[in-house]
Amino acid sequence: MGINHIRLSAELIAVLYPETLVTENGPDPDYPFLGKNLLSICFLVSYPEDEFIPDDQLVFLQKILIACKLTLNDIALINTKRTPVELPVLKTRLQPRIIFFWGTSPAVAGSKLNFPDMTISTWENIRILPVMEAELMSRDNPGGLELKKNLWIALKKLFNL
Repeated sequence: MGINHIRLSAELIAVLYPETLVTENGPDPDYPFLGKNLLSICFLVSYPEDEFIPDDQLVFLQKILIACKLTLNDIALINTKRTPVELPVLKTRLQPRIIFFWGTSPAVAGSKLNFPDMTISTWENIRILPVMEAELMSRDNPGGLELKKNLWIALKKLFNL
């Protein structure tokens, strides 16, 4: 038997290579987020030019959080353009009780489920609230004001305000 035909047992390979070179099932991806996720509320956004969210949108989001008696520390804000998200993995990693699709659609998280805009839905015991046109709300325009009213109705129901 030549050197090219040596057969190594799995146990011997494990001893020779204690640190794996390749894994069959890779580890769950890390989801870097802004905030501390203290209340297990995820905001999924999609901004290709920003690490997390543009400053003007962050200011608007913080106003919404304050109105709901929350802070940035209570949430996990994830930019899906920087870190692709899959709902089942997100559920395992961050254990959200509420997920907002903030200015984006559920499709960014690999979901083929149809969650109606500005309507609270439930998926695997997680409350879902898509807010597809979040950017329009941060501007003072008639369409934005109507969207804010609809959002406030949903937020009052979601957070018992």
